[in-house]
Amino acid sequence: MAGTRGIAKLRGEQLNDKIIRNRHFDENQKIDEKYIALSWNEHKEILEDTKIDVWVQSNGHAVDGSDSIDVTNAISGRPVSTSIDTEGVVLGQKVELRKAGTDDTPKISSTGKKVYGRLRGGVGTDEGNFYLDFYINGDAGEEAYIFSADAEDIDFRFIVRTNLAVLPVDALVSGGSGFVEGATDAKAYMNLLQLMKDLYGAAGSLNGDGNVTLTKSIIQQLEDEALERAEADQLIVSNLSDRNGSGLVGVVLDPNYSGVTVQQVVSELAERLNAQEELSNSDVVAARTRDEDTPNGFFEANQFDTLKDRLVDTENKMDATLKSHADRLLEIEVQDEREVYEAVGGESSYVLTNGVAKANTLFLSLNGQLQAPGLHYSEILDADGNITGVEFEPDLLEVHEEKPDVLLLWYKKVINLSA
Repeated sequence: MAGTRGIAKLRGEQLNDKIIRNRHFDENQKIDEKYIALSWNEHKEILEDTKIDVWVQSNGHAVDGSDSIDVTNAISGRPVSTSIDTEGVVLGQKVELRKAGTDDTPKISSTGKKVYGRLRGGVGTDEGNFYLDFYINGDAGEEAYIFSADAEDIDFRFIVRTNLAVLPVDALVSGGSGFVEGATDAKAYMNLLQLMKDLYGAAGSLNGDGNVTLTKSIIQQLEDEALERAEADQLIVSNLSDRNGSGLVGVVLDPNYSGVTVQQVVSELAERLNAQEELSNSDVVAARTRDEDTPNGFFEANQFDTLKDRLVDTENKMDATLKSHADRLLEIEVQDEREVYEAVGGESSYVLTNGVAKANTLFLSLNGQLQAPGLHYSEILDADGNITGVEFEPDLLEVHEEKPDVLLLWYKKVINLSA
């Protein structure tokens, strides 16, 4: 079975014309857009598919004595948005009101409630017509509201769902940004509460008096901690450098020694090293004074006065013998072989025809590209571990546009000396 990567692929200039298909591309490795000639300005459908809600403001509407007014002219015949993907006027959302001509003066009821509106119409019997109804949040929930007879005119803003392709350039700046639903909790917005809890713990609280709460500043605490840590580290060094300091430090339990402190382990190892040195002295003397005939007569006694001379002679003889063996083995084993094969199509393997290859000597090229064993193909081995062929499964050799795949194999051929 070949490797999981299949046969190695070629560079673009090595491929025949008109053979690239969708199956050649990896779905998990998309082509980078810098290699694709796209005119993004011509593809506004991306922006059109991206919906966005914007404020649209209308000014100068009389509301005296009214609980609802006709705002058809202000809505300008826009359709009604019926879903998140449908453009048009968004009904059901609060319509914010303010006193006409002011920056941020809301309309307030006599009970101190903020007055807001809701749009209705645009569909059914009211198709093409829109109305703005007025409400307040009362004790029982949302309640209809009627402006007094002397109520001043209002400005209002409502929500329109559109898309990024047609979004006005000033939509965010001129969309009635002065309307404010309520004050923002600055402490939560700036994450001050979370920071306070991290510094002071769960029992901490924010006060606004500007006075220091911590007995030590964070900077001072860090400086003190660094100083204390340096002093603690120095104490450890001082203890270890003391005569009995190593006894303060434990060691990992290990079957190779019985001590449980650094000093005990060092003492034990020193005793064992001393014993080894004493025993080795006799071995060294025996090696230096050895002078005997070898069984096969390659080395004879009484030929050398020093151990160095005997070692040099031994090295020279061994070097000459090994060189002779290496030369003869090179002549026997190093015989290069090469085979070429043109595919007929559909082959999943190839068997060597000129002999078997020595292990780790086979190189295989497919259409001029070197393949990696174990990744792009697998080797077929005999009982001795020699290579008898190669296998490409699940890939197959092909003949494309009357041009067959070409295999080139070269290897060290195994010579049978007994034949």
